[in-house]
Amino acid sequence: MMIVVYSVSFLGLLAMNLFKKKEFFKYGLFRRKGFTDLKKTILTYGYNYNFKTHILVICFFVGMLAFMCFVFEVRIETFVFFAFLILLIFPHILIWLLFHSYQERLFNQFTMFLQNFIAIYKLHPKTYPTLCECDKVWEGQILNLKQKMKNSLLEQGSIEACMQILTDFQPHFIVHNLATLICTIENHGGSYGEGLDLIQDDIDDWIEDIYTFKKQQNGTKNKMMGLCFMSLGIAYIAKSMLSQIHFNTQGGIYQMSVFLFLACLMFTILMAHRIFSKSWFEKEEML
Repeated sequence: MMIVVYSVSFLGLLAMNLFKKKEFFKYGLFRRKGFTDLKKTILTYGYNYNFKTHILVICFFVGMLAFMCFVFEVRIETFVFFAFLILLIFPHILIWLLFHSYQERLFNQFTMFLQNFIAIYKLHPKTYPTLCECDKVWEGQILNLKQKMKNSLLEQGSIEACMQILTDFQPHFIVHNLATLICTIENHGGSYGEGLDLIQDDIDDWIEDIYTFKKQQNGTKNKMMGLCFMSLGIAYIAKSMLSQIHFNTQGGIYQMSVFLFLACLMFTILMAHRIFSKSWFEKEEML
């Protein structure tokens, strides 16, 4: 019976890897370039990650798994299967967490850039001087964005082309409204203070809404993790009750039940962290 369960589970992993376009096994330590690909992906988010740290963290989680398998009297082949599963799951959870941190930093820098740009533009309603006077030390993608916008104005002299770079970078409707207003002011002049004030208010609401939503997501993740720990406690109590009546824990029914329980536990942990794989810039708000 258990051989069938292992076979079906392994086929399920192969199917998931195929469904994910061979991305699910990509970062596994059993692959020759597994850690190299993992390190490259993490570097794109601005973090350094060495092999020693990776091994220590993997050993820690495998050790926790070994302890659980010992407590629940799980067969060695089940332990080996779930240890293999940890090698597959952990890199993805790590990438999602770092991606979430990177997206938060990018969102903060971008919205701060917009606020800084609008505040200076109110005083000097010309785009190029405004970009030059954005004295805050930007870095990464925001610095590149600012330089591209300045270069576009110098080379083409077109405010539309300059603002198109901004909307291409982040095609959010608030960014589009700002770009449209700036183009109108540059080409036709007129009163602009009220319009810029409205966009500033929209940016403040955008920031508040995003942080509220992300706080709710983090709360959902914490609740799911808490339920996982609670389920472990309940399962341990149930196992203790079975031991008191001398239930055969090496039998197929018990082993299959524990296998399914641990599989659901790992799947829940994976899904709890998957919410961090989403961008802070909501697709529903894009043009």
